[in-house]
Amino acid sequence: MGKYEWRLIVVLTVICVLSGGVLGWVNSLTAPAIAEQEKLAKQRALQEALPMATEFAAEPAILPELVSKDRTRVAEVYRAYSEDKPQGYVVIVEARGYAGPIRMAVGVTAEGNLAALAVISQSETPGLGAEIKNKSFLTQPAFRRAKVGTELAVKKDRGEVDAVSSATISSRAVVRGVNAALTAAQVLLERDQTSGGDHID
Repeated sequence: MGKYEWRLIVVLTVICVLSGGVLGWVNSLTAPAIAEQEKLAKQRALQEALPMATEFAAEPAILPELVSKDRTRVAEVYRAYSEDKPQGYVVIVEARGYAGPIRMAVGVTAEGNLAALAVISQSETPGLGAEIKNKSFLTQPAFRRAKVGTELAVKKDRGEVDAVSSATISSRAVVRGVNAALTAAQVLLERDQTSGGDHID
């Protein structure tokens, strides 16, 4: 190998090292801001999912009991309060959509009724599957009537949920997420009724 080749290898190595260092430095500067934005987005979604609540307490102890199925994962569970009075629960779920995971916050009242749902993040096709985040889809009657113990489905699957036009896979993912959240809330409600309290040991 000649002197020119060695010089080229050294130059390329130096460039790679410097590039990696710059990327690492930039990441160290932007990571806290990104993390803060994600935290704020989740807080907004919690509030949107259960508007009557002002405080949210995470319940990680319940997660092992909530078995994931149908490409849907219960990621986080929160008890919701307003002036220390229990208002219900917010369940954050991740369901596999057409293009990737759809992360949602689903609010369930202390009576077991679905309060609201909010899409935290998604990567569905713009103009098609991405329409799942629209209010017209998320606030339709089928969702407003849902409660623990019910199993939702899109109309194509003989259910009551109006799917987003040309985005049945994305719509089904949202429905699976809502069903998983309702199941999680049912577990919490049954625990509370048995223990007579509102905390998990």
